[in-house]
Amino acid sequence: MQTFTAVNLNTNGDSPGGANTAEVAAATTAFLATLDATTLAKVQFDFSENQKRQTWSNFPTTTVAREGVALAALTTAQQQAAMAMLKVALSDTGYQQVLNIQKSDDYLNSLGGQGADGFGALKDYYVAVYGAPSATDPFMVQFGGHHLARNLTYNGDKVSQTPQFVGSEPTSFTVDGATVAPVKDESTGMFAMVAALTAEQKTAAKLTSGTYDDLLMGPTHDDGTFPAAEGLAVSGLGAAQKKAVLTAITAYVGDLNGAAAQKSLAKYESELDSTKISWANNTGPSDESSYIRIDGPSVWIEFINTRSMSTPDIHYHSVYRDKTNDYGSTKPS
Repeated sequence: MQTFTAVNLNTNGDSPGGANTAEVAAATTAFLATLDATTLAKVQFDFSENQKRQTWSNFPTTTVAREGVALAALTTAQQQAAMAMLKVALSDTGYQQVLNIQKSDDYLNSLGGQGADGFGALKDYYVAVYGAPSATDPFMVQFGGHHLARNLTYNGDKVSQTPQFVGSEPTSFTVDGATVAPVKDESTGMFAMVAALTAEQKTAAKLTSGTYDDLLMGPTHDDGTFPAAEGLAVSGLGAAQKKAVLTAITAYVGDLNGAAAQKSLAKYESELDSTKISWANNTGPSDESSYIRIDGPSVWIEFINTRSMSTPDIHYHSVYRDKTNDYGSTKPS
């Protein structure tokens, strides 16, 4: 069962803007227009429904029930309209990642075994809308399921794409002769960032606060309280090492459509010298429990190799949050 913290999510986030809000609002309106009254009541909620907006997880929907409606409960035309809404909101890379994570669920389903009948690209992914789609007033598009959470909040030209969760079990697999690796950009960026450190820097970056078997600020952690920053200051890194940090951040921020992603990235880059990077447990790309963190004034990213339940090797969990803009709020606590 999920637990919730009472939060005020309606306080206008610290977004640098650039959102294609009118296009997203139009696509969202088009999706809602495909629904009958009964289904619409299951999909659309008031923007002030804070607890519902907090309902996301990395677990399958059979374990943590999502708000909204499963894609499997929609007609083909309605499914297409829902995905078209996401396609407008996300970059090509971000949208393809959604499709690839869904493919990983189909792959797990094909393996059989523990809980496999609950996996699938249609039945394990849900869509919900909060508020009325508008170019000026706040609304939110929520899409997610097993190893995926897209929480997209719009308010005029402001947008928040956090909290964002991406993961993949297994880390890669083959479909129709092609290799699919849903979290390749994020994993490559995070491990390359640590690999670029000297031995001395790597020692300084190691977390002293403990070890981790999963993400610290994953689902249900919405009280706005982040741990004290620790690790290695990016300000002391060389130019190539700083670029590696920015590349790692870009893999997450770049999931958002166009100008908004570039403006958010510029915000994080301006805060880079006040950012720290750290690791715990291990740092190998295939080692169990390898844990890596980026912690800035605004940006928070965690990545971990965690034990798999349905496959023999590790799989990926990762979360991206903005301390000043989660759910489009400046004060999530």
